[in-house]
Amino acid sequence: MTNTKNRKEKSIQENKLSGKAVAFFGSFSFWPSYHPGDPSYVAKTRGARVREVVDENLDYLILGDKRSPEKTDAKKTAEKLRKDAERAAKKGITLHYPEIMDESAFRAMVRLDLSGKTFCFFGGFDCCGGELDASLLSSMVASVGASVETSVDRDLNYLVLGNRRGEGKIMANNFAKKLIATGAKIQVLDEEGFLELVRKDQPVSANGDDAITFATFISELHGTVDQGKLGRALKMLKGESFKLYVHHNNEHVIGVVRSQTASSKVYASWLTPNGKYGCSTADLSDCMGLQGSVCKHLLVLIVGLTRANEMDANTALTWLKLSRGKGPRLDGDLVATTFIEYKGAEIGEIDWRPTETIPEDFYAF
Repeated sequence: MTNTKNRKEKSIQENKLSGKAVAFFGSFSFWPSYHPGDPSYVAKTRGARVREVVDENLDYLILGDKRSPEKTDAKKTAEKLRKDAERAAKKGITLHYPEIMDESAFRAMVRLDLSGKTFCFFGGFDCCGGELDASLLSSMVASVGASVETSVDRDLNYLVLGNRRGEGKIMANNFAKKLIATGAKIQVLDEEGFLELVRKDQPVSANGDDAITFATFISELHGTVDQGKLGRALKMLKGESFKLYVHHNNEHVIGVVRSQTASSKVYASWLTPNGKYGCSTADLSDCMGLQGSVCKHLLVLIVGLTRANEMDANTALTWLKLSRGKGPRLDGDLVATTFIEYKGAEIGEIDWRPTETIPEDFYAF
């Protein structure tokens, strides 16, 4: 019964584009490598008709995240058609207009159905801090309806090999190759391929109604930020408690995070709604871990606050996604003010109570 249900759900998902007219404007910022072609090619394989004109005959207008003049014009045209249809509806007249869809919604529409599939892992994983963290990997697999096996056999669907060495990795890979040569349908993935496969695009609700689980949040983060840095941040959170002194408002989130290597050293890490970010010491020196993307200290802050339900997961994902492709910045006034308050809190002059993380809260991730 379960298999029949899964097949029906998969069929319904695949048929969403069948017979529909779609148009693409704006390049995608991310497209999974497991697809056999670009977005328009995949739409065609799902039975859609790809057009280049936005009019009343279009069903879906799909907009990539990257800017372009054509994208702006296409969106304005679609919005005008919608308003015309709404006015006509008041007079009892039905007019068709295209549904506007962003790239994350389209990726979700055409993503592979992994329900009931099986995965097996060997090697060390950068997303787990260089280790094989079965709890984190299992939670990512479970979030897409799949399960984990501990050994390779001919019924396995996916063998995932971490980027680093690990016990049994070479043997598992060689055994899988032998099984594949005899007709087994095992697919061998590297770490990046696995993270793309299980990544679930989560539509962000403007009013915050579409809450997501922490496991889904972590899974989505692996497709958003540097997986090595995220792995190290999770390892820090599992290793010890952190007292995070935080200010969070509509303009930014900033917090003081202790160094992993020197307990007396602290960083002020910050992030804004438009993806600007930074991490500095008290003397305004940049964190060495930035290197063109958010560092582990900022990730400790964001993940810790999200786990404590003090930052909305959708908000955190949106802000971090907007940080991609941007370099770090120095906001001297913000950092200096934060450190002054932190020093005041340390000696009891200011009532600033920290958010304390608990290692056990992260063991499953």
